[in-house]
Amino acid sequence: MTLQEYKEKNYSSYYLFGQALGIGGYNPACLCQRWCLRGNPKYFSLPSSEKMIEIQDKITKGKVTIEDMVREHARKKKEHEK
Repeated sequence: MTLQEYKEKNYSSYYLFGQALGIGGYNPACLCQRWCLRGNPKYFSLPSSEKMIEIQDKITKGKVTIEDMVREHARKKKEHEK
């Protein structure tokens, strides 16, 4: 399961999902969308390795794995390079 799929099943907005992921600041939705691989592809990013472990183990309780996040990021980047 990807972060985007998890967000769609459990949260109504990127803002709320961003807060659940522990993203602070003025607009957690912006960074959350980048991690969910939405919007402009040049801004797609992955969370830090520590954050990916936290997302996998604590936040999604194994529903979203690090492998899922990395594979989806690589697939989307490759898709948009064409």
